[in-house]
Amino acid sequence: MKKITYIPIIDELSSFILNRARAFKKRRLLKNKNIHSSVRIGNDCLIDKNVYIAEGTYIGGGGKLYAGVESKIEIGKYCAIGYNVHIKARSHDLKRPTSTGSIKHLRVEKDIKIGDFVWIGDNVFVKEGVSIASHAVIAANSVVVKNVKEKEIVGGVPAKHIRINNSLIDTY
Repeated sequence: MKKITYIPIIDELSSFILNRARAFKKRRLLKNKNIHSSVRIGNDCLIDKNVYIAEGTYIGGGGKLYAGVESKIEIGKYCAIGYNVHIKARSHDLKRPTSTGSIKHLRVEKDIKIGDFVWIGDNVFVKEGVSIASHAVIAANSVVVKNVKEKEIVGGVPAKHIRINNSLIDTY
């Protein structure tokens, strides 16, 4: 049996190439006119064309923001969006959820609106048609299928009301 020799230069080269590819992808995303130049986007994020993100917001790595042809996603200013968050303004229609060779599946598309200063924890899914008002908090690992009110804290699967956050400091 032949022993495999470790060659450090291969690791360094592959790491260099991966980092350059990630940097290129981020630069391409930030050239999008719908995304404010101050937005910080983590590694391995996918962001569709009809996504609008205001100033100061950040999105953790692995985020997926999918809008449809007929729908859009609007995210307000200074939002904190965690790792692996999926926000999808489109889904399969139950009338024809899959495709065949010649017939394309149908989609349901509804806008998603996220207000200002919203905190969304890691691993959250936001369903099409949902509105999340300003200063809301979405607990990690939640599935948001209904609208969230201003200053409301929600969590769970599906996300449910936990309480209203009355501890905010009005320095915004």
